[in-house]
Amino acid sequence: MKQIILSRMRREYTLEPREMGSLRTIQKFPYRFDCEAYTVKGVGNLFFISMKAMFGLMTMSTAVITPLDRDLSFANFDIVKAAGKETYMFEMYKSALHDPDFSSFRTIRKEFGDLTDYESKPRWYDALRLEPSISKTGRKIGGRAERMMETCLEAYLVLLRNAPECDREAKKKAVEEYTGRLISEGGAAVDSMNKIIGREKTAELISTYMYGL
Repeated sequence: MKQIILSRMRREYTLEPREMGSLRTIQKFPYRFDCEAYTVKGVGNLFFISMKAMFGLMTMSTAVITPLDRDLSFANFDIVKAAGKETYMFEMYKSALHDPDFSSFRTIRKEFGDLTDYESKPRWYDALRLEPSISKTGRKIGGRAERMMETCLEAYLVLLRNAPECDREAKKKAVEEYTGRLISEGGAAVDSMNKIIGREKTAELISTYMYGL
């Protein structure tokens, strides 16, 4: 998914790699995390993190597109594979000053309705998850689920292309409200990172690089 997102975004935008120092690669047995962050000119921030554990028996890859110069909520793309089970998630969380028409995602939901929905434990951010979000899980669903993720990406990029410019500081404040709660109240991935690299570095990774604040 990472290479697909990079390829698609480079067609329309200029991406500049960001220096991440010691947070570029994080290793603590049995985990290895590799991170990349980009400034997307005229848009905002793009971030990737991939994780391998147990000699590759468990993998996770995440991409986050955070518009800061455009009035559109940020999007997460997550793929988790463990013990033969695969989970694919596209999620948008409320961080825009105004939301656009999301009807294109209703068509996507119908198209991939045959795949099993993924149900996560209740979290504080559930109330902020927007209508386009779709999560599926199962065994050997890679072909269909990957197509679903690509379709969601294309639909999101249409929204991004049409999103109006906005006040960067106002938009940052909206994103900061989310990241502040994510850092203080946690989430599944955040809780794990806190244990692996500590709260201070986790907060830096989230705020500075994942969301580009």
